[in-house]
Amino acid sequence: MHWRARIRAVGGGPPLGAGVLVDGERVITCAHVVAGHAEVRVALPGAADEEPARVLWTNDDWHEQGDRGDVAVLALDRPAAVAPCVLAPLGALRPARGRPAHVLRALGFPEGHERDGTYVTVTTSADRQLHGEWLELDVDKAHLRRIGEGFSGAGVYDPVSGEVVGIVTDADLEGEREGTQGRMLPLDTVRRHWEALDDLLPLGWMEPAPRRELRAVFDGGELAPTAVALAVRQAFPTFLRELPAFRSPWHAVRYVAEDLTGEGRVERLLRELRDHAPAAVAARITAWLRRWQPDEAGHGPAAKAVRTGSLMVRVEPMTKAKSLDLTVCALVDGVPVGRAGPVRVRPQQLRTKVEALLAEQVGAVAAFDWIAEFVVPQGLMGEPFEEWLLREPGAARPRPLRAVPVVVRHTDRLKPLMVCRFTRERWETVRARGETRPKPVACSLTWDYQEFYDWLDGQEQLCALAYAATPVDAWLSAALDIGMPIMLWRRRDCGGRGHEDCAPAAFLDRLTRAVSGLDPDRLPYEVMKLRKEARSPERGGDGHCGHRLTLFWDDPERRPDPPLAMGNKERG
Repeated sequence: MHWRARIRAVGGGPPLGAGVLVDGERVITCAHVVAGHAEVRVALPGAADEEPARVLWTNDDWHEQGDRGDVAVLALDRPAAVAPCVLAPLGALRPARGRPAHVLRALGFPEGHERDGTYVTVTTSADRQLHGEWLELDVDKAHLRRIGEGFSGAGVYDPVSGEVVGIVTDADLEGEREGTQGRMLPLDTVRRHWEALDDLLPLGWMEPAPRRELRAVFDGGELAPTAVALAVRQAFPTFLRELPAFRSPWHAVRYVAEDLTGEGRVERLLRELRDHAPAAVAARITAWLRRWQPDEAGHGPAAKAVRTGSLMVRVEPMTKAKSLDLTVCALVDGVPVGRAGPVRVRPQQLRTKVEALLAEQVGAVAAFDWIAEFVVPQGLMGEPFEEWLLREPGAARPRPLRAVPVVVRHTDRLKPLMVCRFTRERWETVRARGETRPKPVACSLTWDYQEFYDWLDGQEQLCALAYAATPVDAWLSAALDIGMPIMLWRRRDCGGRGHEDCAPAAFLDRLTRAVSGLDPDRLPYEVMKLRKEARSPERGGDGHCGHRLTLFWDDPERRPDPPLAMGNKERG
């Protein structure tokens, strides 16, 4: 861990502060550490003596301590002979199960420790944000070392992984809190001010090499913010939410990549930015598209990205007269473009009313690849939704919904007070793995709720279940409570003693073999194929694993929640 840097003035004296070696030649620190200096001297204690460095970049928005953007970048005169730091993923400081606060460390150079430095142990988490800029740091009063002068710019890192999560900026140096509270800039804030940090961060939406080249395309700053905002609006005309004030084209690219959904969204934005850019920038965008997206050739209407749609049916149980609140929302690329409801219906009216509202909304998504999502309470998860009918306007006859991907989700996971962290963690695990790998669950098991819950709780890598028959309520409740993101089951109750009629071994074997190697993001489409095949007179039949098959598929990133996405206009 020789990436921890000490910074002095050229003329000597006590350390100005600390810094972080982020690549072979660059060190990040606080702007106030190097304020008034064009050159400094940087040492990597234990690895390299002091070397000259120049102040490569400082934030123009920072003027004095306490301002936003307290970031500076130094360039060493010659490459460092040691490895730079490892930067943590941007979500590394999220509160986690059993770990609401993260215990972190930093090496500073206060008085008495000017040569080798000394450590301070701090705690924080992503929810302790201040003004959208800093995270608040705490030092346990029992610790001998507190935050003081000499810690500014120090890299804050996880002592277990060694990954850097940000830099210390300042601390309370007076009163009873002296040195026990301070602030840091997390990496997400640092990259907002110094965009080149994105070249070094582990961002999942694009491989590092094309991402670095793409950011360099916009380095000249030739595109005005108004042109950038117009390009985003024209690239995503159905996006209804207010856009942020884009500081640069790269800010817009990053926003589209990380906050919007849909395949090809970055390429779609690039084509619009090219149309609004000066000739030199447009040429660089075209060259990038041709290099990294050769199938699209970087031009022409045929290069338009595939857009995705969804008809999201949400059903909420009401206490009054055991009625249900029904909403159907049409979304394109995750953005609401149409809505019907909420309407109050009786349980026996549900299918009829859903089919009517789907017919109203299907026109909004018919031009795209779309999916039907039934967000329902637990008691309705066993309904044969894929056999319900879609009555398209102008069609000669209705068609069953199994003509499109149909998935079931859980209403409670969309409620604002429902924390979906468990689901998100398992979903990230299965997506990173790239394969569904469902665990077979035989219906002959005798576990109760707690035993089933404990079984799942002890296997965090388990992300999908395949039941031989309709799971009993206790098992389904336990799986929902633990955050299981994917479940499949055959809608068939166990019959007779000893489960003679279930044939669980044969069914589970066929089902798990059919979906085990599938990408979880493609699962709804592949299950649709199984359902269609099961109805084929030649290849189907009651024993087919796609017959009466329910797919619970709860991607927590598929937002928004329909009733919260639009207004509350009543439909009768």
